[in-house]
Amino acid sequence: MNLDFFVVMGNLVSLFALIAVGYLAVRSGMLKPEASMHFSALLLKITLPCTIFISLAQKEYDPSFVHDSIILIIAGLIAYLGMLYLGKLLARPLGVPEGCRGVWAFTCSYNNCGFMGFPVTLALLGPEALALAVMLNISFNATAYSLGAMEIAKDTPSHKAEGLDIKSIIFNGINASIVLSLVFYFGRLGVPEMIAAPITYLSNITTPISMVLIGMALAHSHGLEVLTDKSAWLSSLMRLIVFPVIICLILRVFHLGSNPMVNAVFILIMSMPAASVTAALCEIYHGNIEFAAKIMFIQNILCIITIPVMCMLIA
Repeated sequence: MNLDFFVVMGNLVSLFALIAVGYLAVRSGMLKPEASMHFSALLLKITLPCTIFISLAQKEYDPSFVHDSIILIIAGLIAYLGMLYLGKLLARPLGVPEGCRGVWAFTCSYNNCGFMGFPVTLALLGPEALALAVMLNISFNATAYSLGAMEIAKDTPSHKAEGLDIKSIIFNGINASIVLSLVFYFGRLGVPEMIAAPITYLSNITTPISMVLIGMALAHSHGLEVLTDKSAWLSSLMRLIVFPVIICLILRVFHLGSNPMVNAVFILIMSMPAASVTAALCEIYHGNIEFAAKIMFIQNILCIITIPVMCMLIA
């Protein structure tokens, strides 16, 4: 596996430039802050489901790939649920303020699996690894948009009074696209070109929209307040260093099957910064978007250093 430090840096800098676009658009007045709600809806309800569906529905069936994918999905479920549990457990003793703990646990646990993980994986490990990363993303989607979203929703003051609409969180476009793509893949149904083309077009705008949305969320924060939040730095430490290193050490003892690519993909994806959909979920479920923006800003800067370091550990 050829892990080029400068290729990693190039991918991250390019994505960070898109975050700057969203930030400047709001700060300059080109876009109103409330426009982020519409971007979030477009991302979560249309473009992201298209990305999930088209990445798997058109792939040719391969038994060995299915075997490796099952291993990755199970390992992913264990990892995400374990990290979310630890995040919830550690939030109070580490001094995370009430009203921020759900977002804190989410950003400790859930990484930028698709929007940053996919292009970095493709650049560093190739097409085979990208397909495996897509399958690992199933475990992310299955938990992030259900249990993870519930944690974010708990931060809103009205959560205890009004309760949480579980159905709206579990039965959404993201999870529906996961199920539908698996039906197409295992059923070997294929997608007609006249249907695949528009879905692909929508899929292609998912990454820029998600990055721009992070920038728009960041525009809500003010000055040095972004860099002086202790809880935001603690989340970054957990997401970028503590959890990836623990996972790397575990996988050095317990390999995920005989295919070394599976281990490499798992470690690389788990080294990504906080999920870019955090801002979108905060918009939809009324979480603490300003706190989320601080965390994502810090993590997207630090990951330019931490991801290449983790790549060296993989090598």
